[in-house]
Amino acid sequence: MTRCVHCGNEVVLPFSCQHCGGKYCPVCRLPPNHTCTGIGSWNKKPRPAVGMSYSKGGGVSATGGVAAKSRRRTAGKAAWEIPYLKIIAVLCALILLGFAWLVLNGY
Repeated sequence: MTRCVHCGNEVVLPFSCQHCGGKYCPVCRLPPNHTCTGIGSWNKKPRPAVGMSYSKGGGVSATGGVAAKSRRRTAGKAAWEIPYLKIIAVLCALILLGFAWLVLNGY
């Protein structure tokens, strides 16, 4: 077991700080929490924006702090906009037409 360099708690799996190299507990793992000597390099790293845009090319670009649009269905959209319901409706109509054709031809 390792002890946290900052608070002294015993830790089974300590976090290793990439800025100062110390071993820390989950509470002290962030550089501001353990008064890191490499806090300057930690402050230079960009922070995640409110809305992140992950493109198909693998790049990540911040949207300028604007929250990304929700992909939820809005209350005003009709249920027929879901493609699966359209497919099921067409299949049901074809089956009913097939049965009607069988009945009319005397089968």
